[in-house]
Amino acid sequence: MKRFAVAVLSALVLTSTFANLAGAQSGDIKVIINGVTQQYTQPPVVSQNTTLVPLRGVFESLGAKVEWDSKAKKVTASKNDDTLTLNIGSQLAYKNSKPVQLDAATQIQKGQVLVPLRFVSQSLGAKVNWNQTSRTVTISNQVNGSTTDINVLSSKPLAAPVTKVTYDTYYNDFLSYNDAVKLAIADSTTIKTVETNIDQTRKIMQETGKNIDYVPLEAGVEASDKAFKGYAQTNLNYEVAKKNLEMTKEGIEYNVKDLYNKLLQKQNAVKLAALNIEDAERKLKVAQIKRDNQMSSDYEVTQATNLVTQNQAALDKAKKDLDSAFLTLNQLIGYKPEQRYELKDKPVYSEFKSNVETTVSQVLTSSTAVWLSEQKVDLAELSLKLYNFSTPGNTPYEAEQLNVEKAQLATEGTKRQLEEAVRNAYNTIKGLESQYSQIQAGLVSARSAAEMAKKQFDVGLATEIQVYEANLKVTTAEQQAEDIVASIDTLKMAYGKPWVLQGAASGAQ
Repeated sequence: MKRFAVAVLSALVLTSTFANLAGAQSGDIKVIINGVTQQYTQPPVVSQNTTLVPLRGVFESLGAKVEWDSKAKKVTASKNDDTLTLNIGSQLAYKNSKPVQLDAATQIQKGQVLVPLRFVSQSLGAKVNWNQTSRTVTISNQVNGSTTDINVLSSKPLAAPVTKVTYDTYYNDFLSYNDAVKLAIADSTTIKTVETNIDQTRKIMQETGKNIDYVPLEAGVEASDKAFKGYAQTNLNYEVAKKNLEMTKEGIEYNVKDLYNKLLQKQNAVKLAALNIEDAERKLKVAQIKRDNQMSSDYEVTQATNLVTQNQAALDKAKKDLDSAFLTLNQLIGYKPEQRYELKDKPVYSEFKSNVETTVSQVLTSSTAVWLSEQKVDLAELSLKLYNFSTPGNTPYEAEQLNVEKAQLATEGTKRQLEEAVRNAYNTIKGLESQYSQIQAGLVSARSAAEMAKKQFDVGLATEIQVYEANLKVTTAEQQAEDIVASIDTLKMAYGKPWVLQGAASGAQ
């Protein structure tokens, strides 16, 4: 009987401590809006030294329209020309697509979405006052409303980044993939160099062609033959320069695609790292509570503390990686190093269907590298056709024949490399699709488990931390799926144009 009593007491202690994990205190906080005392099914609470109020009740009392998306766990509120969006569990809200940092994450209690009190003034322009002594919130959107106590309500709009980038950095612009490509091409010195090279080789070709009166079919006058071979070479250089411009642009398109999608992945990594820290901090609080109640040892607290430290290091690294990703893309598109923006385009998954053999044939037909190799074969054959046995000091005829053979082997090698690149890209895409399917299958179970945890929590059979961990598994899988889709999107471009992986073709020698 005593053992049962102890178990019951322990369960009560755990239930109490888990309920306090959010650091929330509620009960006697009074809300007055425009002089009218409000009554809510879920009263305001104080969490992490931040007063949270029920969003719908407060916002609707101030004349805003509130909508709830249960599937996306998102709240949208609108009033006049302002639109606000918030995601449950996030410390980032958006006002007219511009982010606002919150002191505490939005949360749900008793079916009500709670938001930091300061956000009311930030979003709707209402005047807010918190009286600590009487535990009263006074809100007014009338001319004679109270002023905001900035010492208590400390949430602020995000400032533009200076030296450090975080996942909730202030985004002062939107950037689409197509716009990024245009910016990169416009800023590319390589493009300008290639365009100059086209003009230069065109002028050389025109000058060289002035002395060409006929096309020799066999060896004849040595000077005429030499002039024609020189013209053929300069003509090839001109054609290569033009194709090189196309390839350079395609290479830039691929580089932008690669960096754009990697930036999306780095943003996901920071968001996930931040969630993992919150998870670790929750576990640390639980370990400390259990130790204080003699339900565990210091060892468990030490392990939990180490987990927080490890996750903090992971978050710091993720932020640095994100900073580097922004910097690299900014360099390519001509933006300032510190400039930040929200990426407008996110790849959407669709099953990749393609006939590899058809693609290989198309690639070999359209490849500038293959075309250039074939042109070199033609030049080698031209030199062999115009070979003059009577000219002293000429390269041996057999050596000229070997030049033709070498050019043919080089062409064959180029074709094989491109074919291998196409097949490798296809196989990699299919492998990623298999991973994506596995994650989607796991997501079904994870979402079901998260829903079950929430239902159990509502009836007191699960703890808040269990609900959080269940949702964290869903979020982790969703972001893993997004990362895979981004990788597939990049690979699709390399599949159809594998030469973009090798850079622009070099000019003819």
